[in-house]
Amino acid sequence: MAIGLYTHVDSSRMEDVVDLVSNIDYTSTPFLSSIGESTASNTLHEWQTDTLTAAGDNAGIEGADVSVADIAGPTRVNNVVQMFQKTVTVSDTEMALPHYGIDNPMNYQTTKRLKEMARDMEKALIAGTRASGNSGVARRMNGAIALITTNKTARASGTSLSEDEFNAMIAGIFDGGTDSSADLVLTGSYLKRVVDKWTTNVTRNIDASQKRQILSITFYESSFGVHEFRVSREVPTAAGTAAVLAVDTSKWRVAYLTGRRTAATPLAKTGSATKVLIEGEATLEALNEKSSAYRGGYFVG
Repeated sequence: MAIGLYTHVDSSRMEDVVDLVSNIDYTSTPFLSSIGESTASNTLHEWQTDTLTAAGDNAGIEGADVSVADIAGPTRVNNVVQMFQKTVTVSDTEMALPHYGIDNPMNYQTTKRLKEMARDMEKALIAGTRASGNSGVARRMNGAIALITTNKTARASGTSLSEDEFNAMIAGIFDGGTDSSADLVLTGSYLKRVVDKWTTNVTRNIDASQKRQILSITFYESSFGVHEFRVSREVPTAAGTAAVLAVDTSKWRVAYLTGRRTAATPLAKTGSATKVLIEGEATLEALNEKSSAYRGGYFVG
């Protein structure tokens, strides 16, 4: 039966494409965004830490000669500068064509790669493992987890992250001989939900007409300071390795190699395409790692 012209045979129909590109992949970098910045002048970056002698019984005898004691000097600590790279290559033909939701493919792809670079840096700054590097082997920095040694504890399998557990972790920083307060606490989504359910001394006054229930703890004040809880994708989250990273952000800095902050540089044209190199070099300074704490092995279920 003939039915005239209908959509399946009409090749003149215009495409219906929304003039928009939607990308909701995460761009949050809570550690990188919270710590300070510094400058490195060599691929091996060093800084110094020092300590005081323990408090003791100090009473001098009137008129007695003084005694001479050895005095310890500062200790050098170092980390390796890591090179971060991304490339963008867009053909000249691709640049010449019109696109839905994209005015300039090169600018669009470069912006994407810069966001990816920040995520890569966040991963290295938290969970990186050091490699000195040589011919054909990349240099890699130690991240915060590797740099923390004083207040680092592996919990027994199945340990729950209770308020007492967290407070013991923070107390460990104080007991280690410092007045530093771990103002930023990073953990995965499951343990953050555990923290949200802590109920000690919690009172929520909400107008019933709002029909709202709040189940979230962002700031927690302990005997040792105020701690901001943030969700992190780079702190271990799997069962048996789920962890909590608590840092004094004033004692951590990302050190960019001189003249090597992250930048996008056009490369020489060698064919029918435009190329851009996104590159930067940086490392992590732990000005004094005992200001922070790390505990892993918590129950996740």
